[in-house]
Amino acid sequence: MSKAEAVETKETAEKSTAREVLFFELETFAASGREAMFDALKKVMKSKELDVTQALFAKCGLTSRPAAAIQAMIDDSGRNLTTGDQLADQAETALKKFFADGAELNAALPALIKAAQAQGIEVVALSPWGEEQAAALMKKLGLDELGVELVALDCKEAVFPRADHWLRLLKQREQDTIPVIALVSSAAACRGALTAGATCVAVPDQYTSFEDFSGAKLILDSLGEMKPAELLDLVSRH
Repeated sequence: MSKAEAVETKETAEKSTAREVLFFELETFAASGREAMFDALKKVMKSKELDVTQALFAKCGLTSRPAAAIQAMIDDSGRNLTTGDQLADQAETALKKFFADGAELNAALPALIKAAQAQGIEVVALSPWGEEQAAALMKKLGLDELGVELVALDCKEAVFPRADHWLRLLKQREQDTIPVIALVSSAAACRGALTAGATCVAVPDQYTSFEDFSGAKLILDSLGEMKPAELLDLVSRH
């Protein structure tokens, strides 16, 4: 067996023996990416005389990446605008700048990560961005040093992560039979995780607090509302 094969075999064995996996949304849970998305969309749509209010953002902007939100806003306006791709590029550039320069880690997350790992729970960040961009944000936030793994799916679809995203990535990681805890900030992500069999902890932000998180095991105003050990005791299945 080659050295590379030995490493791969070891990694597979470690994953297969994980008693549980805790996933969280990288950009919108570990950092304030949704607020950055709102600011970016507000700026680029202003050039087309479209005012992105919080209500419009809640209706059209709760998407994985800017392109889907921009198209939804254009459709909602009833105007015949053909510059959606250009606007999406501008918004993505603004978001990448935020992730590189302004993003800060959710202060309550490190304690939960360490508590989960101490209990043998694998911790994974889930991103709709590409590997390079997501890995850079992981490094910026210090999540790589905390031993958090990354799954970057480079998804531009409106809803992320949907149930099929969850099911596909769990099967790819040979973890489709291992209990999953999902930390989510939107109802769409919550529904997808529940459909895939996860136990959900919902922590809505100012843009998603009105949404229906039915089915979530816990709905918290902030992640720091509970001590990590207490939270894990309530949602862990082992």
